[in-house]
Amino acid sequence: MINKIIKLSFVLLLFIGFSGCDSTDDNTSFLDDRTSVSFFAPSGLATLLVNETGVSSYDVTVGISEPKPIDRAFVVTIDPSSEAVEGVDYTMSSSMIIPANSVVGKITITADYGASTLEGKSLKFNLVSVEGAVIGTTNKFNLNIIRFCPVNAEFLGEYTLSIVANGIFDTPTFTPGVVTVYQGDEENDRYLVSRPYPAFGVFSEMEFYFSLVCGNVEVPGGQPTFVGCGSSTTLGPLDTLGAYDPDDDSVFEIYIADDEGGASCGAQADAIIRLTKV
Repeated sequence: MINKIIKLSFVLLLFIGFSGCDSTDDNTSFLDDRTSVSFFAPSGLATLLVNETGVSSYDVTVGISEPKPIDRAFVVTIDPSSEAVEGVDYTMSSSMIIPANSVVGKITITADYGASTLEGKSLKFNLVSVEGAVIGTTNKFNLNIIRFCPVNAEFLGEYTLSIVANGIFDTPTFTPGVVTVYQGDEENDRYLVSRPYPAFGVFSEMEFYFSLVCGNVEVPGGQPTFVGCGSSTTLGPLDTLGAYDPDDDSVFEIYIADDEGGASCGAQADAIIRLTKV
């Protein structure tokens, strides 16, 4: 799930970076004197589900707006408010490099099942510096390390989507009606396909992702609607989470930050949708 959003974000960044250049230019020379912007991708919140068998790991990804033909070092620190403790709850890879000609670098976090809890422990990152780049606004990232909780019901197939709380401009974030819930990349990941903002006359559909994590319905940040007030609004998590019963997939609710941080249309709305199995 997260990987799809990351890939989409980087495709857009690369298009923006290259669209104004003459096709006869060298692939990298025109970037040498430009200031790059670096950021966590995605922003906000992610979850590392720790399984009893096998290796449970998560790649914290640092992105940069433009590739260059050199390796670039970056510095990430652990915020002191983190609950997880290095060497007890997790280990972290030491290499912090964005490779030459790439727009991503990563730090691999590997968690310990014995230290994991059902409540979860937060691991908070700060992006401090990236060689040859300025730091963008998405410079914080929170990884929740949670013991894996199996989902016994399917949470797949056709559902009726209804609106519990409206989104921006006091209108529905998604189109009410029957939608299909699909399996995501990981076992507990799901997504649905719906038209955002029906009151605005939007006809294109978007894939909206969420995860079922130990009784909570979590929404990853930075999901673009491609509709907005001069720039695309994004959908993301709220501090309050929807809940689900792992043995009963008949109905559950998803809490959504519509236009995260009011970045596009001026004010974030706390939207809620309800999915009822058909």
